[in-house]
Amino acid sequence: MEKEKDTVGVSVHGDGGRPPLGSKPLLVYDHGFDPNGRQTAVSIADMSVHTHVVPELSENNFHVTPHGWVFLNGLGSLRARLWDPLSGESLALPDMEHDLPVHWKCYLSDVPTAPSCVVLLLYITEPKFLYCRVGDTHWITHEYDVGDVNLPPSYAPPRRRVIQQAGAVGGKFYILEKGKLGFLDFSPAPEFSYHDYTPPVPEPVDGSNCCRSHVAASGGELFVVRIYHKGFTPEILTVRVYKFDDLAGPTTTLREVADLGDKVLLLSDSNQLLLKSASKYGLKGNRIYFMHNVLEEPDGGLLHVFDLDNQSLDTMRPCQDMTELMCCPFWMLPTDHDSAQEVEN
Repeated sequence: MEKEKDTVGVSVHGDGGRPPLGSKPLLVYDHGFDPNGRQTAVSIADMSVHTHVVPELSENNFHVTPHGWVFLNGLGSLRARLWDPLSGESLALPDMEHDLPVHWKCYLSDVPTAPSCVVLLLYITEPKFLYCRVGDTHWITHEYDVGDVNLPPSYAPPRRRVIQQAGAVGGKFYILEKGKLGFLDFSPAPEFSYHDYTPPVPEPVDGSNCCRSHVAASGGELFVVRIYHKGFTPEILTVRVYKFDDLAGPTTTLREVADLGDKVLLLSDSNQLLLKSASKYGLKGNRIYFMHNVLEEPDGGLLHVFDLDNQSLDTMRPCQDMTELMCCPFWMLPTDHDSAQEVEN
């Protein structure tokens, strides 16, 4: 693959006002210990590759939310803000009271310009999160208890369960639990509740002993993607998609979805995004793009593309000509990819 030159500039105001990462769905690699703070972006519409410096990413700890906005926390600083990579707009958040842990994720209850948007910072290795609303003057720390990990009696003391991922629908954060769908509502203090749901009875996947699950939400829809492995090996057999119906009711149903229409799901270890209109950006719909790096390769491993239409699985290495160390990639979407739908909901 021929590596292209930087054609999108280094800042939103330094190149005729163009977005620093373009305006299409991207798979972005941070160059880790690179002293220049570079990022390599792959446009999945045409697989073109661009390496450049985005100061907002190189000078901050960051996490890309499913709404496309990026949470930024300055390196060696307590300053925090939300950044729109499409327009360059920033929304100030309260200063952090202390440094964030090594592993964390950020979720928004809605587009940040909506009233009472909650910014949720999940700690990935302990049962704790920080939250605030856009416009607040301080963060609030909340420790939670959603039960213990199922371990043999010989393991002591018990280990509390930690929420690893969430999806925001209708201003609430949904968490997939075994046999139940948990949701976290802020009214105004955080409250956990649970939906009973009717699980599907999927046909067994011959030869599979384990699967990985991803939760993705956008525009009022909540999906679960399950990636089935051959035995206990890294080999992938198939991918199945499920959707929750009637989230507003006392019970909900999780059903298998065979056709996503014009939607595309973008999955990585860092974030999970749902693109509402693939054709708008020159992509084919009804596909799932996901990273699969069980061998922990420095460049993030292979990109897999599963087509629900014909049940085919393609693989590629987007940055095969890059030799320097890069970290596991993450997805970025234009912040207008589902803003209208979120506001309507």
